[in-house]
Order: sequence, then C-alpha cells, then structure tokens
Amino acid sequence: MNENNSSKTLLWVVLAAVVLFLLLWAFDIIDFSAQGDVEAPDVDVSVDGGELPDVDADVADVDVGTEEVTVEVPEVEVEGATPDEE
Repeated sequence: MNENNSSKTLLWVVLAAVVLFLLLWAFDIIDFSAQGDVEAPDVDVSVDGGELPDVDADVADVDVGTEEVTVEVPEVEVEGATPDEE
C-alpha cells in the first residue's frame, strides 16, 4: 500500500468518526453536562515596570561618497524587418 492510499484511508476513518460523533450527539445518545457553577478563577496579577538593558554596540565606520566615471558604451546597429521577413 503506498503512502497516498494510506493517507486517504486515514482521512476517511477520521471523517467517519467525526460524522458518527455528530450523529450520536444530535440524537442525544451522547450528552455532555457540567455540575456546579462554571466560572473562571479569580487571578491577581501585579507587575512592576521593566527596565531597558544597557547595550553597547560597536559598528563599522562606513564612508559613502560619489565618483564621476566615464563608461564606454558600444554602438549597436538595428536593421528593420523587410516586408517578406514578417
């Protein structure tokens, strides 16, 4: 059995289990009930303000400048197409 078929089989099994669960729940065969009061617990959180760390960074010295340069550009000739070459 190759990996693709086993993946499809697993997908169908999971899908069937979910559908079965939903049907059992819809027809009240499975019932979920909680006893007692359901509420979130009370939590007290106190936080003091933080401080930024002292950071010392050694960075490179970069000099940026301009320089005028003459570049030789080659001359290109372009011939137009003749009507019989179109």
